[in-house]
Amino acid sequence: MTLTRRAFFRTVGPGAGAPSPAMITARGREALEGEFGSVEAGIIPPADVDEVRISSNENPLGPGPSAIQAIRDNMDQSNRYPMNSRITDRAVRARLAEQIDGASAENIVIAPGSGEILRNCVRAFTSPNRPLVTAECSYESPTRTAAYFDVPVKSVPNAADLGLDLDKMAGAAIGAGLVFLCNPNNPTGTAHSRSDINDFVRYVTKASPFTYILVDEAYHEYVTKPSYSTAADLALTHRNVLVARTFSKAYGMAGLRQGWTLATKETAAKIRAYKLTFGTNILGLAAIMGALDDPEHLKQEVDRNTEVRKYTMDFFRGHGYWVSDSQTNFMFAKTNMPAKDFREACAKHKVSVGRDFPPFEKTHARISIGTMEEMKRATEVFTEVLGLSATDAGAGSN
Repeated sequence: MTLTRRAFFRTVGPGAGAPSPAMITARGREALEGEFGSVEAGIIPPADVDEVRISSNENPLGPGPSAIQAIRDNMDQSNRYPMNSRITDRAVRARLAEQIDGASAENIVIAPGSGEILRNCVRAFTSPNRPLVTAECSYESPTRTAAYFDVPVKSVPNAADLGLDLDKMAGAAIGAGLVFLCNPNNPTGTAHSRSDINDFVRYVTKASPFTYILVDEAYHEYVTKPSYSTAADLALTHRNVLVARTFSKAYGMAGLRQGWTLATKETAAKIRAYKLTFGTNILGLAAIMGALDDPEHLKQEVDRNTEVRKYTMDFFRGHGYWVSDSQTNFMFAKTNMPAKDFREACAKHKVSVGRDFPPFEKTHARISIGTMEEMKRATEVFTEVLGLSATDAGAGSN
């Protein structure tokens, strides 16, 4: 008997063969093993280790029910290329454009994670004669791409609060090909106000009109700082400004690899030229549509993260440790010990925390936000690793 794909799903039910929440959970690797090391080398622990995994800025709860259902509903399309499926790349771009005033599908490029957007911006806008400008302590993907293509990098030291030093970055931007602004910044968690970004864009576009500015808003949804807002409208009105977003963080879909960028139509076309022909996948596109149909789930995740973030930051500050003003689902804490030592000590208690972040790898650790239950367990481990007691308190500085 020949059993067609549709017949199979009718026979065994809509849930059969579909990814379970555990299967598509966000608890994957932060980036490709090729960037950070291998499982075999012990740098990235196996995904099935029974531990509190607060090392990769993942959403501990994974996708919402609407996203999961959308995946189930489109499993039978998995034999089709994205342009031949029920949900096309263009349809998803049009749906994303509805979220932003003045945007259209032509302003958006979807990629397998925002990491590809970052890499392609470096490829499109830099050269051996037009360097990349970035903060000294920021997300490293653009820097690694620049090194691969022999593009010089101007690394600007972070400000006193470990945020971006926008004044110095603006000066370094003159004659550069691309400036990378991670806002909120990874790994420090700090976010700049909209007026800060406006001033930066105004200065750079006038002083160096052929320099592009990429604003990475991977953690945009988590920000609670009143003075912050997206730079999306700047990307639509300035040909050399782009905004990158991802579904890996607040939407809980790190393992599905879905990101996108917003730019003018002309600039978006330049990025699209570097896009992999079949870089998007049907199930990821379906998950985006499902996630956008469930804004209440996103709100619940943001509220949950805000509560647990405050709990964890209060723990460190209550014991006299400096912690950055995090606007994300992680924090940067001055533990006063090498990150490697802190990481290895926590690992002995089955708590996994972040990797080294130069130039602060001797004193600071990045700690992602898990569930409240996970963070209560983690803070118990931190208490032991740092040699604290319930009565310890004091004032810290960075």
